[in-house]
Amino acid sequence: MRNLILDTRADNEATRIQPQPSFAVPPPRQSEQKAIAVLGPTLRFKGELSAEEDFILQGQLEGSINHTQSVTIGTDGSVIGNIHARHITIDGKVEGDLHATEAVVVHATGELTGNIFAPKVGIVEGAFFNGRVEMGEARASGRRPGSRPGVPLSSEETERMLAGGD
Repeated sequence: MRNLILDTRADNEATRIQPQPSFAVPPPRQSEQKAIAVLGPTLRFKGELSAEEDFILQGQLEGSINHTQSVTIGTDGSVIGNIHARHITIDGKVEGDLHATEAVVVHATGELTGNIFAPKVGIVEGAFFNGRVEMGEARASGRRPGSRPGVPLSSEETERMLAGGD
């Protein structure tokens, strides 16, 4: 079912009903639009994968991922190997170590057997995690003001990090 928006002008000149999606997600701003590669669920890959743009893996990969941007392992995705990237999001299954220069987030559907090395880490309730977390010093631009290593984020900061904002 779609929501309908009634647009009535003040001078009663025109009335339009515009169909809107049932969820309100604003379109990304021009500066925020990025190319995102999606590797589909039928993909089966062995070896080393590297790229420069953000990507979502829904297939299966046996090997390592070396990446300069954001990597998302989708709910249908699985990786056996280590992942190196700026930002790593796990919704699927990973057996290997995660090395992020900014942050790692393991969502409730995620399964991680391996270690996490990142300045920011979020593990959502319900996620499976077996390993250790090492949160080293962040680069000056990545560390929030007044924060110290090993001090947990507030609930508001955690929500911002999970939403992708800083």
